[in-house]
Amino acid sequence: MELIEVKAKSQQYAFTKDIGGIFGYKDPVKLLKSFRDYADSHPNAFHPYKPYVKNQGMDTLYSIICFAYYFENRDLLEAGTRSITFNKELHRLREVYDAPEEKRII
Repeated sequence: MELIEVKAKSQQYAFTKDIGGIFGYKDPVKLLKSFRDYADSHPNAFHPYKPYVKNQGMDTLYSIICFAYYFENRDLLEAGTRSITFNKELHRLREVYDAPEEKRII
């Protein structure tokens, strides 16, 4: 018998329609534009994550964890508050939006 450790890795990036499905929006285009604008104007806000990836010839890919942080706190972030930070929320966001690790015996 061998013990094999398996780490399930959840999807890190999602397309526009996937973001809409995850967060319950039929058409999240305006919300994603405001997310991109915020990410561009605050380049270190999501360090060490890259908030989105603009691909040539393809749709933009969005980091699920970065977008979740923005989605949950957008009113405060756009108002310029410094009471919350991405690094402080990162552990909780990983618990909510990442898949748990598993161990299997084969």
